[in-house]
Amino acid sequence: MPICSRKVFVLSTFLGLVQLKQGASFVIAGAYHVQRSLSPPVLFSTTYEQSAAQQQEEQDEEEQQQPIRRHKLNKKEPLVAVVGRPNVGKSALVNRICNTQSGGAIVADEPGITRDRTYRSAEFLGEKFWLVDTGGLVFDDDANTVFSKEIRQQAMIAMEESSAVIFVVDGQQGFTALDSQIADFLRKELKRIPVLVAVNKCESEKTGAISAADFWQLGLGNPYPVSALHGVGTADLLEEMFQGMIDKKSAVEGFGTKVKKLSQAKSNLKHKGPLPWEDETEYKMRKWGIGDPAQRVIDDYEAAISAFENDVQPEDINVAIIGRPNVGKSSLLNAIFGDTRAIVSDVAGTTRDSIDAMMERPAATEGGVPTIYRFVDTAGIRRKGKVDYGPEFFMVNRALRAIRRADVVLLILDATAGVTEQDRILAQKISDDGRACVIICNKWDAVVDKDSSTYDKSVKYVRSELPQVRWAPILFLSAATGQRVGKVYGLIDDALQAHRRRFPTAILNEVLRDAVLWQPPPARRSGAAAKVYYCNQVSTRPPTIVVFCNDPGLLPDNYRRYLDRKFRESLDGFEATPIRWIFRGRRERDVVRAGGKGKTMNGAPGGGGSGTSFPFPHAD
Repeated sequence: MPICSRKVFVLSTFLGLVQLKQGASFVIAGAYHVQRSLSPPVLFSTTYEQSAAQQQEEQDEEEQQQPIRRHKLNKKEPLVAVVGRPNVGKSALVNRICNTQSGGAIVADEPGITRDRTYRSAEFLGEKFWLVDTGGLVFDDDANTVFSKEIRQQAMIAMEESSAVIFVVDGQQGFTALDSQIADFLRKELKRIPVLVAVNKCESEKTGAISAADFWQLGLGNPYPVSALHGVGTADLLEEMFQGMIDKKSAVEGFGTKVKKLSQAKSNLKHKGPLPWEDETEYKMRKWGIGDPAQRVIDDYEAAISAFENDVQPEDINVAIIGRPNVGKSSLLNAIFGDTRAIVSDVAGTTRDSIDAMMERPAATEGGVPTIYRFVDTAGIRRKGKVDYGPEFFMVNRALRAIRRADVVLLILDATAGVTEQDRILAQKISDDGRACVIICNKWDAVVDKDSSTYDKSVKYVRSELPQVRWAPILFLSAATGQRVGKVYGLIDDALQAHRRRFPTAILNEVLRDAVLWQPPPARRSGAAAKVYYCNQVSTRPPTIVVFCNDPGLLPDNYRRYLDRKFRESLDGFEATPIRWIFRGRRERDVVRAGGKGKTMNGAPGGGGSGTSFPFPHAD
């Protein structure tokens, strides 16, 4: 066929398919294989469309989904509140007990660092429990105490839901009037749970007991000298706390007895004489390892060992809430949680540490695994040049770490302020880390003069200003009024599914082949041109596609962006997630096998190779 006739045939075929798309449901499975090498790649999207039965099944699953509710902590794991006046070392003690000195609660030598209550898991003597770090309690409000009322409310909530309270005081500063006020409150209000006094900053064993003796006047029992910095005395404190929960029955029955039961089971297993419940006959049978008495001792020992095994916990979906200061991150967290989970104010930088809020969707069927959403509210991230070394430096580090650990990132924008340069920097950070993303435009209720075209214009504006995450869905909501807040869960589920999507290699290569035929790689002036052989998906979270070619250096950035766009247009399922592209060239041994004189690879370049990654250099 002449070249001109072939062009006319391609154009007529393309126009015919377009007319078919406009007139019917556009199913071209059979027509696609006719002259497949000449058909446009964008039409391939129909080969991966879901059947009507699959769509109906997904709709049925959505209808069966249970409503979202707050996640309740395991009753077997009690809650322990850590309270005290400002700057006595509460967060440092929490980091010591939870073994989170690196990446735990922010610690600094200034009052008011911790404001919201933060939950952290801990383990001691085989028993798991939760610690609640609270802000410093101040009962007298004045101009020098910022957010004192809100901090007291957060501490009260923590004490109401706890099974024990650790009252932290400063051993170096000694007894103060504020310590006496807090002790009076704890002694009168908390009678059903144990309250222990931890005298912090008692590193010396000689002077620690003397410093702790001053706090007998609090009337809360024996004060325990501890050191959050070195860990001195923390074991004695926790052992007494466990015993107090057992005595007052504030924890579930059997809590704190795993080590005692195991020790008793070992003793019974090695005991040479008769046990208290055995007679002479049973003792002889156990001695010679026959009958039920011998099996009973073995079963008790195995039961004591199995008690230390961890229960299977459902997987958490980590959702990080990221944005500039004062865009409404904490307000959105409170709207999702349905309560005052984080302190909210008009002052920028109110949130200091990362705050977790657990939400749960019960299983659709009995015996199924529920879906747990862990929302992580982070501190507002300012420009790097404005952040000095200190508490804010560590707050920003916590926020950036939350992005790396998240499954889905909610990028919060201010609908009244528009997109700023800092928003673009955060969007690039999310894309570089390969996290699924949902763009949330908050304060939609504050936008004035809205009409029927405002939404479309706003979407177009956000897309043009944030090309780094052009693939992310956009949701306009109001955390203050609750408008469209319920739609966040659907977008999170879709983003999570796309982030974990895996496509068959055959489908990916069909799309790649059609994309290359529709727009071949550009050639250089010297005549050298890239040859693309095949591709396959090697991993998920995010979807990572390796493209094998003769020389990755011959593929410019604009052509790589073209491949990314064509894959998104042709395949349904890559929304809300970045695609990590890795371009690999021919290996040296493959070149040697081919003769090294321009011979082709005949398709596959082998099982490996070296190359560069785009746009993520660290991915290779």
